[in-house]
Amino acid sequence: MRAPPPPSPSPRGAMACVVTSEVATVLAIMRRNVRYGGGDEERHDHPLVAGLKSLRRAAAAWGPARWRDVDPLLYLGPFLGVVRSDEAGAPATGAALSSLCKVLSLDPFGPDAPGAARAMAAVVEAVAGCRFEVTDAASEEAVLARALQVLLACVRGRAAPALSNRHVCDVVSTCFRVVQQAGAKGELLQRVSRQTMQEVVRCVFARLPDVDPTAVADHEVR
Repeated sequence: MRAPPPPSPSPRGAMACVVTSEVATVLAIMRRNVRYGGGDEERHDHPLVAGLKSLRRAAAAWGPARWRDVDPLLYLGPFLGVVRSDEAGAPATGAALSSLCKVLSLDPFGPDAPGAARAMAAVVEAVAGCRFEVTDAASEEAVLARALQVLLACVRGRAAPALSNRHVCDVVSTCFRVVQQAGAKGELLQRVSRQTMQEVVRCVFARLPDVDPTAVADHEVR
């Protein structure tokens, strides 16, 4: 008789596994850069490295029931710090974007969660303003493709209603900018950028029936 398969982890349990695993991945890539090597003691760590290490400790301590009460920026913030950093090279930036995409794909919070609007705004602003040191065309295209994936995860997930009109516009305009840039780059990025742009527009228009036109008009009047 075949033994029953082990129970799959709960979404909250999966969050802890994914976050700690992604922190380890980003740290491993960052340590290849002497700038983030740090010293023999933790107090000598670069602030970006220290933030990721702190998140790893916290994620291991949060039980499955605790995740629903955690401010999303507590586990998204350290990755966003790497994305926003002008010092991070393409490998570290790409790894942080990939981690953000994996975490957001778990749909960890809804639009009414504490801090949801602030977290979604921070993600869009960090990705839209992403700057990194370009070393070669292939790594640049990989980073741009991952940035598109994060933006798509923002408008596709259940927390998408927490995005303000301005941040939805930022998502669309950033995707459009990458589509334009892709014309002078590789075929893969061209295809990925066009497909992502189409899916972003589809997600945005799919939510139009949920928008109160009176509320939008009142907001514009103010």
